[in-house]
Amino acid sequence: MSTDSSIPQDPGTEPSTAAAAAAADAAPPAAQQRLHPVVRGIGTASAAVSGLAVAAMFLVMLLEAGSRYLLSAPLGWNVSAVERLMMPGMVFLALPWMYVCAGHVSAGMLYSRLPAGWQRLARIIALLCILIGAALLLAAGLSGVIHAAALGDAPPPGSAEVPIPTWTWLALQPLGGLGLLVVAVLDAPRFLRDGEIEDTAEGHQP
Repeated sequence: MSTDSSIPQDPGTEPSTAAAAAAADAAPPAAQQRLHPVVRGIGTASAAVSGLAVAAMFLVMLLEAGSRYLLSAPLGWNVSAVERLMMPGMVFLALPWMYVCAGHVSAGMLYSRLPAGWQRLARIIALLCILIGAALLLAAGLSGVIHAAALGDAPPPGSAEVPIPTWTWLALQPLGGLGLLVVAVLDAPRFLRDGEIEDTAEGHQP
């Protein structure tokens, strides 16, 4: 008895195997999903220093409340410290970490419905926006730092301001912009190829 090659195969075997093989070919290798070691290192440092800024802000506010209401001796410098050091540190120094962990707001629902060509274009536009924004933050911040340092700007003695030169806290902005620019440039080849790191991937755990 001859076997008819036209008899359909078991639908539970061959199609599923072919689909799995196609999915494996389409998925990028695990090594390609990983971030550059320098990018991970900057992200880790960024998360640490911005976390310290948040913790310091909490402690200063707690100390101010205790000094004001328990000892009737307000600190005086706490507002300046929070406004000029801790809040800018929390925002600007966290920029590299926000890039690494994809903590920014993303239009994932729209992006996932775009054709592959439009997704590539969207990644290019997104990367350009990040690079231009980081460069502008760096340039504007450096301008302020250089100007303040040249003038020797500092709070007058006995004022309620934190007694440090003005350029020191102004440097938080260009420092954060520089960190964001470095991680974006180093990660550009991977980002343009693969897009954002998934939630469970390495990039969300700097």
